[in-house]
Formats: sequence, structure tokens, C-alpha cells
Amino acid sequence: MRLWVEYYSKFVPRRNLFILVDGADSEVPDNLEGCTHIVLPQDDPSPGWDQRRWEFLSSFASSLTQRYDVVIGGDVDEVITVDPEFDQDPIQFILEETTADVIAPFAIDLIHRIDLEDDFDPSRGVLEQRSFGRINTLYSKPCIIRKPVTWSLGQHFSSNPDRELSDKLFLFHLKYLDHGMLIERQRERLQQISNANSQMVNGVAGRGWYRTLDQISNELKVFVDAGPPRDVDMSFRHIHKKLRETWAFDKDEGLWRHATIRRSWTFPIPERFKMLF
Repeated sequence: MRLWVEYYSKFVPRRNLFILVDGADSEVPDNLEGCTHIVLPQDDPSPGWDQRRWEFLSSFASSLTQRYDVVIGGDVDEVITVDPEFDQDPIQFILEETTADVIAPFAIDLIHRIDLEDDFDPSRGVLEQRSFGRINTLYSKPCIIRKPVTWSLGQHFSSNPDRELSDKLFLFHLKYLDHGMLIERQRERLQQISNANSQMVNGVAGRGWYRTLDQISNELKVFVDAGPPRDVDMSFRHIHKKLRETWAFDKDEGLWRHATIRRSWTFPIPERFKMLF
């Protein structure tokens, strides 16, 4: 959360950063001064908990479109940037260079290559220490909105049939930023979906929340096993083409969605991105 606040406060007044905290006992950083910080009542784990959470977040973000030109929703481990070839300020770019009601940035999982990189040092820049990404289109979320939408569980898809998949905006997903942080995050998630007797409650959230610490740790080993980083064209034209071709309405879910494309192999983040955060 600290990184998220420091990043976005470079582009918008802190009062326009809405931070929703689930439960008064949740730990928050000490750099929230000036932000709109809202503490919500704790919702005990029960079947459908995460679905209810995203229904609330959809309603909250949609209501903000009545007062703001553009609303960006998401988790604090997600950072939206604009390609430095085109601009330095993602908010200004969205306001001045886009018109779509719903926009999805192209998603990159930022990866801790445990075979090539040291543990993360919070006192230094993120892209100064992490140089590799991987494709994961599940996080090309319809997270930039100018009109009310209903997001899916996890915000990966939405009820809106029209969305612009940007080739200039990128969403960096920081889940895999550091091995130790990844394990600690999963430990907290397992606590969140457990009852007072430390027993996991079925149906609280998606499958990823139920993975063991060993399973989560092994996720980073997969990127090592996939071999050396590969050079790529950051336009990702073939991926954009696939996402356009597979865009369709899911009748069962009542949502518009595209194919999920994940790659185990990693690629270098271009040098021009290094000073972004």
C-alpha cells in the first residue's frame, strides 16, 4: 500500500486516492495523510465473501464516476503506467488521450527471478531491483472507467460489452515482486479465509487463496525452470490480436471476457521503464 500511495500521489491530489480497508484491525502504513481512507466493518469469512466484496467495490467505483471524469479501481499490488515513449503521467494520458468508457491496460506480472535477483529492498525503487516480467492477460483488467460497471470476482472482467485494450498503458502486477513477500501475503490470505478455530471455510474466495505456502513458493521456481529471459516486442501485437478475437459474452457469468494467456517464460523490462516506480 505504501508504494501504491507514493506512486499515485505523484499524479493526483491525495484526497483523490480512495483507500478502502477491510476491518479496523487491518495493518496500514503511516503514509496515508491526506488520502481518503475509509475503514469498513469486518466481514467474517463465509461462502461468497469475495464475491460480495467485489460487488461492493463495483458499486463504490461506479458511484465515483458521477463526480469524477475517470475512476481507476484495483488492488494495492497493481500499478498502472504509460509507456514512457508516449508520456510520463498516466493520469494525464488517460484524461487527454483516451475517450473510451472502459479501458484495460496491458498486464505484466513483475517477477522475482530468484536465480538472478536478490531479496527486495523497500528503500530502493522497484524497477531498479526487478528487471523481468511475464505475460498474464488475466490482469488486463477493465479497471479504468468513465461509466458504471459491474466487475467480476477479482475485477478481471466486467458487464460492459465495449472496452478498449490499450497498447500504451500497462498494469504492473506486483504479486510476484519478492519471494518472502509472496509467502507472507499467502499466509495472511489463509488467515482471512479461516474461522476462529483456524479452519479454512470453503467458498470464501477463489482457488488461489487456498494454496499452501509450498505451492505458492513453487510458483516462482516455475519461472526459473522456463529458462533464460527472452527478448520480446513490447507492443505484444499477437497477444492483442488474440484478446480481440476471443472477446465474447459469457452467458453463464453474465460478463464480457477474453482468453486468459499466461506464459511461464519471462522477458526483460525495457530500460525506459526503469524510473517509473
